[in-house]
Amino acid sequence: MKLHFLLALIGIVTLFISSCSTTTVSYYNSLKFVFSDNSVRYTIEQIQNSQADLMQIRAGDRDAASLALAYIDGDKYRWVSGDKVIFTIHHGVIIRTEGLNNDLHYTGNLQFNPLSSDKQLRFDWKRQIDLHGVGYGIPVNSSWRIVGEETLSYSDMSLPVIKIVENITFSDLTPFIDTGLEWQNTYLLHRNTKQLLASTQKFNPKGDTYEMLYLSRIVRQLNKEGAL
Repeated sequence: MKLHFLLALIGIVTLFISSCSTTTVSYYNSLKFVFSDNSVRYTIEQIQNSQADLMQIRAGDRDAASLALAYIDGDKYRWVSGDKVIFTIHHGVIIRTEGLNNDLHYTGNLQFNPLSSDKQLRFDWKRQIDLHGVGYGIPVNSSWRIVGEETLSYSDMSLPVIKIVENITFSDLTPFIDTGLEWQNTYLLHRNTKQLLASTQKFNPKGDTYEMLYLSRIVRQLNKEGAL
């Protein structure tokens, strides 16, 4: 990684920490290791030894890339890529992006995010989003359901997961024509701990679908279950 990027990233994180009133945990010191290999073909040992949590992400048909957990602000987790794209995740749902062509600037009604509770799953979530180049305060409705149990495989090992499907209905008041305004996001939670291990989601009808695999969480869980 180039020195000027590291310095810029440290400056951004420092500014973020100093201006934030809530407790923030930062992992930017470990990002150099994470982005030394964009192939994300990490060994189990590398994942275990990483100071920052690692995520594998695939956007559309492009090659998989890596994200590192840069800092935590309450229940908002900010993940950064080697090309400076930042995803802010709230209990597994993408709520903000920085560095994409069509950034998601804001997501409202986070208190009703169905994945924010480890008890009973909420069956619907009405929220507003601000989407670059599309509009502000766009209403988005979604219904949620538990599909059933599946198996998540990683490195010839497997974990039991619960699959949750979110059916998205995007507002037809946007510049988009009335096609492709409905789609599904999926979330895979560990059957016992209910921790999110993988998801497939998008927030823009014309945008990419992001396949996200939480590498560090998966390895920790495999270790707990004696598979490593």
